[in-house]
Amino acid sequence: MVVASLLVTVALQAATTPPGGVWQDDYKVNANGNPVKEPHMAGTSILAHIQRIAYGQFMIFNPLPFLSSLSIILLLLSGLPIKRRSLRNISLADMRGMLKDVTDVSVVCWLCLMGVVFMGNVVRLCVWVLRKWGYLKQKEKKDSDEDD
Repeated sequence: MVVASLLVTVALQAATTPPGGVWQDDYKVNANGNPVKEPHMAGTSILAHIQRIAYGQFMIFNPLPFLSSLSIILLLLSGLPIKRRSLRNISLADMRGMLKDVTDVSVVCWLCLMGVVFMGNVVRLCVWVLRKWGYLKQKEKKDSDEDD
């Protein structure tokens, strides 16, 4: 459980602070006011800008330890009999009913959360495909000069 918690922490930290860091400034025009060939915006990943393939691999493989560790933690807390070493088996007999209720609710909440995340990604994929095929209008790009 300690190792799973550590993996969750590392994966979450890596997701919030990607390798290489993030750009600290906007770079859209050079000193002469001409647009630059490869602009970047503050807060976007440097690795995504410099090495797209490596960043894509990072974005694919970073959630795997996060989700697997969360699953391991949930399984350990749920009381599944793993050689009779679970929270239910080490708890007092009069508390097992309450512990069962808590773990059942936790499992249902986790499954609902995973379902919402899955459905959100399915909707995003459908919108992306529909835009790609031309059934939906492309997003209009915001110009940062209009905000100033």
